[in-house]
Amino acid sequence: REEQIIALLGSGRVALSSADEATLEELVANLGAGVAPTAEMVCGDWDLLYTSKSAFDPANPLGRRTDGTAPGVEAVFDTLFSRDGAAASSSPIQRFVTSLESVEIRQVVELDAADEGRVDQFVEAADGKVRFRLSASGSLSDGRLDFAFDNAYLDAYGVRLPYPVPFKLLGDEAKGFLDTRYVSERLRVSTGNKGTTFILRKR
Repeated sequence: REEQIIALLGSGRVALSSADEATLEELVANLGAGVAPTAEMVCGDWDLLYTSKSAFDPANPLGRRTDGTAPGVEAVFDTLFSRDGAAASSSPIQRFVTSLESVEIRQVVELDAADEGRVDQFVEAADGKVRFRLSASGSLSDGRLDFAFDNAYLDAYGVRLPYPVPFKLLGDEAKGFLDTRYVSERLRVSTGNKGTTFILRKR
């Protein structure tokens, strides 16, 4: 099934037809749990091939977490507009960036013997001259990769520009997790704290 998923997604992040989306969902569902993920299996340089889509929820414009928590500013919207049974949804920034086919997105996971380290996200323009890096501390436990964003910057044509977000002041808003549903030597399927499914291929 790995071969079928890779063949279906190709170089990744392309628009899929409804039929292909249904086929992909079935293939992913039948991958099985595989072995319990270790740091060695999760670590590496991973290209993002696919991100599941969620409908924009005007009552939760910053996205809704799967566990129902709503830290910081998210709590304001949740208090004012919360609805029973509201589905988890991704943030608008994630939805926008992952919809761009003109950029490459990858994740680099580096963990030590204590299963702690760094989780870095890179968004790069096709010519490689523009790169955005979103960096986080990370730890792995029972297949869950917890992370907390603490740094970000934009490299554009040799000039580095800091990303003006006070991560320390965001508290739990800057934290998230990725549950590893499946991982092999070349493919990883993870589900994030806002219900998004990510399919990544190791470089």
